[in-house]
Amino acid sequence: MDHIDGKTLKLLFKGGSQYLSNKSDEVNKLNVFPVPDGDTGSNMAYTLNYAVKEMEKTSDNINDILNNLSRGALLGAKGNSGVILSQIIRGFAKSLLNHDIITTKDFAEALNMGSSVAYKAVMKPTEGTILTVVRDCANEALKLSKIKDFEVFIDGIVKAAAESVERTPDLLPVLKQAGVVDSGGKGFLFILLGMLETIKGHEVVQEYTTKDVSTNETDLTNINFKYCTEMLINANSQMSHKLKSEIESFGDSLIVVGDDDLIKVHIHTNNPGLVLQNGLKYGDLLKVKIDNMKIQHENVILESKNNLKQDNSLSAKKYGFLAVSPGDGISKIFKELGCDVVIDGGQTMNPSALDILNGLEKINAENIIVFPNNKNIIMTCEQAMTMSDKNIYVIATESFNQAISAIINVDANMSIDDVIRSINDTIEKIRTIEITYSIRDSVIDGIDIKSGDILGFVDGKFTAIGTDYNEVALKIISDNISEDTAIITVYYGKDISENKAKDLQNDLQNFISFDGDIDIQYGGQPLYYYVISIE
Repeated sequence: MDHIDGKTLKLLFKGGSQYLSNKSDEVNKLNVFPVPDGDTGSNMAYTLNYAVKEMEKTSDNINDILNNLSRGALLGAKGNSGVILSQIIRGFAKSLLNHDIITTKDFAEALNMGSSVAYKAVMKPTEGTILTVVRDCANEALKLSKIKDFEVFIDGIVKAAAESVERTPDLLPVLKQAGVVDSGGKGFLFILLGMLETIKGHEVVQEYTTKDVSTNETDLTNINFKYCTEMLINANSQMSHKLKSEIESFGDSLIVVGDDDLIKVHIHTNNPGLVLQNGLKYGDLLKVKIDNMKIQHENVILESKNNLKQDNSLSAKKYGFLAVSPGDGISKIFKELGCDVVIDGGQTMNPSALDILNGLEKINAENIIVFPNNKNIIMTCEQAMTMSDKNIYVIATESFNQAISAIINVDANMSIDDVIRSINDTIEKIRTIEITYSIRDSVIDGIDIKSGDILGFVDGKFTAIGTDYNEVALKIISDNISEDTAIITVYYGKDISENKAKDLQNDLQNFISFDGDIDIQYGGQPLYYYVISIE
């Protein structure tokens, strides 16, 4: 094959998208820290899947394909890796506009344009990431562009990508220390491998995965698993892994957590009865909850439309707020503080640029302040901001506790410049402690980490290790308070009982020297036992 037409271009991106979706779990596991929040693969897969879905709405005209592909990638972008991928696609598409056919030379130039656009989109590009891998591929593509046969040409690019991915630890020491390659670069390699399989005439078929990389979270008409099923079992927590293996084939979005003498199960399935029967083999069911997600969603859509219609009838207020929340307790707090729109999101569940954009459109305010509350969502919010004509300010909050304190201190009588300055001043005075667990053996800063160890982080930096989350939290808090500390707020997650959180509060009151306030709040965040704010 010495050229690509529109029909083949569609097949290439569809094959690349499906290959990445199949491998998204593998990419997710390439996390620098051995904590359960890797989502690079899921984010890249969602972004590309969304772009492909938009692309498939068009004819086989190359211009139409590229325009829809680019716009779909921008709207569907999730997380930093998704945003960077969307910029690669944007540059790639821009280079190929007004082509009737695409040659290897055209493809190489488009890949170079994609690399250039992506580098420019990142404020401080880091080598040893997807940016490096794409640039290496683009440079190799130019060298290979004299080759007319597309199969040979893309095979050469794939080899360059694989070699570049293997070099990433040499360019980024934190990767070498963790014993992993760059996850974004690996994801890009999988896209190219899918394209190579397609160009060889092999169909890339969907493989079963427990991770949801659906391209349309708001369209549940074609949902595969309709019932959100949860149960709490009075059983030996050590049996949680066995139960998980027995029910994982019943659906997706599976979470099985053991704690003390309880096992908590969450799964999306079409057979909730089978899930419950398997649970009963291990103990009594203390709590069961089954929701029909399709019916729930239809009600949410109707409520959303009614709210939007009502909001648009009102005059614009001076300040509006949009916040991303990782848990139901945090969402409740944001709403009580007057946030106009609260979007579910956080580690492993990043909202897309379209989700943010739709939220922005619901806010009727002269100035809209956005709190991403996760470093992996900031770029997504900034991308959504560029697609709206409203007056929007994205605050680079990396945790929800920063946003909560910032909103509390906003004075609506101040000018927007003073409000932004006040918010940033507030955020600078906050320390954030996160308590989670390790999902694999690893080494961080020369410290051996074992799977299941409790890990503590302060402002994103690994600080402590232990076997009990309350003990680790107590130690880190004690090490990070000072005479200037006025309040300690502990937000406990969905896998922590209120009694456990109160035990931590009592320990703080009894074992550390602190005269300020110690507040315990239900956050409901997954993966992180505690998020603690020190002000």
